[in-house]
Amino acid sequence: MDDPWSGTVAAACEGSRAAQGRLFADLRKYLRSRAGVVLDRELQVKVSPSDLVQETLMEAYRAFDKFEGKTRGELILWLQGILKNQVKMAHRRYRGTGKRDMRREERVDYRGSRASRWSPVDGAATTPSGQMHKNEQVERLERAIAKLPPRQEQVVRLRNELRLTFEEAGKVLGCSAGAAEKLWTRAVDRLTRELNDEK
Repeated sequence: MDDPWSGTVAAACEGSRAAQGRLFADLRKYLRSRAGVVLDRELQVKVSPSDLVQETLMEAYRAFDKFEGKTRGELILWLQGILKNQVKMAHRRYRGTGKRDMRREERVDYRGSRASRWSPVDGAATTPSGQMHKNEQVERLERAIAKLPPRQEQVVRLRNELRLTFEEAGKVLGCSAGAAEKLWTRAVDRLTRELNDEK
């Protein structure tokens, strides 16, 4: 199946800032969720996942001429590489650097809010109690997703948040479309059990 994003990626590779902006805007929330996973809680006292994503996208804008892929899946892999480098730089910056060494600071209990695209659009949930119930459902799902093994969490977010095909998700994960589908099925089964156990 053709990559429905190939035209936008091609335009971005030809230097279209508008196309790059569209791609990055679509992938920002996914990168935010990945940053929340790869950035440990102690380091989040110094640098937030959102800041890390912003730095990642700024670097991606500067270095887009070095991107050699043609699909959105390849773009995600490239951005994840930049994100990984940003995390390494943050670790070097705030660990073992004298005055800025985090180990010298008092531990702070940080609980950042996570944007989510899981909650259905529900115009009826406008009352305070309805909104509270919807928020509770979203939080339960986010907690369950966070408990998944990293690859299972990643495939769920690729499929359910970014709406990637199994072929695209497989490219990001470095496996076949069939393997990505099996991984996703196991993740969904695990999520279902986890959510049912909470009831």
